Amino acid sequence: MRILLALVTLFAVFQAQAHCFISGVAPQYSYTADTVTIDLDAGDGTQTENINFRHLKGIPSFVCIYGMQTSNNFTLSPAQSNDEYYLVKNGKHKLFVKISLSREDNYTTTNFPDDINHYYPAYELNNLQYKLKYTVQSTFTGTPSREVNLNETFTLGNYIILKPNDCSPKGCPAYNNSTHQYKYYVQVNFRFTPTTCTFKNQVINVPSISYQDIEHNDFVAPDKQPELQCSSITGVATSNIKYHFEPVTTATNGILANELGVSPGSAGEIGFNLNNKGENVTFDPNQKFTVANLGEPVENGKTYPLDLRLRYARYGKQVISGLVQSKVKVVVDYD
Repeated sequence: MRILLALVTLFAVFQAQAHCFISGVAPQYSYTADTVTIDLDAGDGTQTENINFRHLKGIPSFVCIYGMQTSNNFTLSPAQSNDEYYLVKNGKHKLFVKISLSREDNYTTTNFPDDINHYYPAYELNNLQYKLKYTVQSTFTGTPSREVNLNETFTLGNYIILKPNDCSPKGCPAYNNSTHQYKYYVQVNFRFTPTTCTFKNQVINVPSISYQDIEHNDFVAPDKQPELQCSSITGVATSNIKYHFEPVTTATNGILANELGVSPGSAGEIGFNLNNKGENVTFDPNQKFTVANLGEPVENGKTYPLDLRLRYARYGKQVISGLVQSKVKVVVDYD
């Protein structure tokens, strides 16, 4: 009897886990990028920015080794998904801004060739991109993450993570890179033009009345309401915009005097009471009338008519037929 012995050869195929890892003693390295300037005058927007490891001093390189199960690449992602809110101040002027970081479509590198002896500088990741999205808030009622001044450079609380493909689920033949990452911090500088309103010299006329009606005349509207004109590049009020009345001619007990006095052609000692928005004007600088509150929409170049009404008011005994002329300032306040 012949016995045929078959030699069975077993082949074990070991596939190494490909991965990249950051060299040096620190598996996590933080880097602060150059400043990104955001012009809020241009309105809400999104800026796409390139990762830019410009200053290489002190930034560790990375190494990639061969493997069949995964790829040698890096991915980009924001550290957190929540939005941040900042209060940007310029003296009395301020804006609330929502800002967020997200990844651009280009968030994964191509595979790096494996070479255990080759150290890739961090700028090899410069082809990755992220998005910076920002919107001016018109109805913000929460607490901002931070208050910053106009043109002040500051670092966002959120940051970008640049991380090599994790080899730990399948085993790492060289280094466990599960905690390896570059932290890329973004610096921002906000700019905006404050919302301002102006009151140019304007003349208004009030209908005439007879002498016997002086004591009982009512408030009446002028022929045309005087107007404030506002400049608002951002489209929202950057402060509480208010105004008050300041007499140019003498005012006593709420009566604007007749600046013509008792000269020929003057009506003498009779002037005007003012009423604005249903409120008698006292000429107290603390008596303010609102144009717009902080964050409310304000169209650039829009005019805001006052709600002014006037009536004749006697302040002395010398009253005759003639003209009455008084002057008052409209002073704009930013609170």
